[in-house]
Amino acid sequence: MIPRLTVRRTLCAAGALALLLAACRKDETVPVDLGHGYFPVERGAWVEYLVDSSWSFEPIGISGSLRYRLREVVDSVYTDPEGRMAQRIERFVWDTLSNDWRIKDVWTQTRQSTYAERTEEDVRLLKLTFPVKTGERWNLNAVNSLRDMEVGYDVVDVPWQHGSLSFDSTALVRNYYPNNQVDTLIYRERYAKNVGLVERMRDTSNTQVNGTNGWYFRQVITAYGD
Repeated sequence: MIPRLTVRRTLCAAGALALLLAACRKDETVPVDLGHGYFPVERGAWVEYLVDSSWSFEPIGISGSLRYRLREVVDSVYTDPEGRMAQRIERFVWDTLSNDWRIKDVWTQTRQSTYAERTEEDVRLLKLTFPVKTGERWNLNAVNSLRDMEVGYDVVDVPWQHGSLSFDSTALVRNYYPNNQVDTLIYRERYAKNVGLVERMRDTSNTQVNGTNGWYFRQVITAYGD
């Protein structure tokens, strides 16, 4: 027979352990993934793309196309005029004459707890909102003076592949512009976790009696690193 004292000690120890575990569970904070990984901000991160662009202005008989390699690098971190932590993005194009990268322009970006913003060609754009979830919508031009454009997450946390590159989790942002027979605007941007933008597409056209004006742009990832 087991002594009563031993039984009491065992029960007391078990009770203390249960209380300890309960306290630990109470104090533990389960991290919530808001999707910040879709918009990396680490210095030194870089992505290379292949860009295809074409345009046609039928009323004046002008059309053309262009293909080039683009490289974006998070060059440095700084505090912007609004007191936010921001990043300087240096953008390069491949120069076939010098066989090297040549600086094209500089953009900036910032990622806050509930949104990510980029300044592209001196235009501030509200690129993403957090948490990243299907169906969430916002105004891309909320922080500039351009016409409102509603965009939102079409799919979230889905795999995507391009060539030899594959990504476990991507989120697709698209516009909800009411296209018609005269005006067409298609906006798509796909982001991969811990990489950032992996695909961008713009397709705009305006059709009148004297012809159509249109512009097409697609940028797709070819390599990345940090």
